[in-house]
Amino acid sequence: MAIEADHLKHLSPIQALILLLLDSENAQPVKGRTWLQKEMFLILSNAGKEIEEEAQFEPHHFGPYSEVVESELANLKLLGLVDENKEIRITKAGKKIAAELRKYVSPKFLEFISQVKRELNDLTEDELLAYIYFTFPEMTSESKALERILKKRKWLALSLYRKGKVSLSKASQIAGVSVSEFSKFLRSKNIGVSLGW
Repeated sequence: MAIEADHLKHLSPIQALILLLLDSENAQPVKGRTWLQKEMFLILSNAGKEIEEEAQFEPHHFGPYSEVVESELANLKLLGLVDENKEIRITKAGKKIAAELRKYVSPKFLEFISQVKRELNDLTEDELLAYIYFTFPEMTSESKALERILKKRKWLALSLYRKGKVSLSKASQIAGVSVSEFSKFLRSKNIGVSLGW
């Protein structure tokens, strides 16, 4: 227990959030670094201005990217709290730390972390990028994938909608068309339109 207490004292807020993310949803691994960066971007965008600024997310090849998050992930791996082999997962030691961390975080914010992981972790890379790019267009200026995503944005919006990941309105935004036009597109594919009421 002394080792865990020592780790807890020396964790940065970003390291703590990475551990909480990895421990959420029954410690389901995060699919890779692209997912980790995007999930952390959404979490940190809601964690308070100070910590959001500390992360220094910038437009990058695949949308929002933080060297700070990348560095903190590397530090957690060195501490033996996180393991990475394509997927990123929390170790047993990391789970013990996360259990302690949960005592200091509101249940509402813990649920938000879980929700982000639930919503994004099972998306394909293109679905993930479409969701992020068209929600945060300011993060696309350096993107190497934007052109590819733009070419299939309507189909990616359809896929996200069918999976129940986005509302009709959000799917329309991702597709780059009006709700009415996207509804017609859905009907042309024999997909029912849910108004979300």
